[in-house]
Order: sequence, then C-alpha cells, then structure tokens
Amino acid sequence: LDLGSNQLTILPVEIGQLQNLQELNLWNNQLKTISKEIEQLKNLQKLYLDNNQLTAFPKEIGKLQNLKSLFLSNNQLTTLP
Repeated sequence: LDLGSNQLTILPVEIGQLQNLQELNLWNNQLKTISKEIEQLKNLQKLYLDNNQLTAFPKEIGKLQNLKSLFLSNNQLTTLP
C-alpha cells in the first residue's frame, strides 16, 4: 500500500484492519506519531517512514514480528527504545 507523498499528518485507525498487508509506504508525509493500530499489521514485512516528522521511535513497531525492513531516515528522532 503506497500512501507516500500525501501530506498525511495522522495515520487512519482503519489501517489496523489491513492485517494481511505486507508492505506499507508512508514516506514523505508529515507524520509526527504513528497510531497504535499499526501493531495489528501482523504480516507487515516492509515499513517506509522516511521523510516525516517523527521525533520518537514508535514502540508499536516492536510488536511487528514479521517486519524485515524499516526505513526511518530524514525524521527528527531524538531517542530510540
């Protein structure tokens, strides 16, 4: 699912319903946080969060057991878990 370059400021909670989703592209938006619903994407393998405004590593990402690739470049991260 490619939602890149859409000026999103929040991730819709409905994203959690896409439980068979394997790849999610959210790069080049204006996301400051990631909603907890992302942890429901149990089959997610690739997550692109580059070029957003994230200041903290979303802890919910740690629950994605099938995640193989995570892209976080060009954010404003100040801490990692």
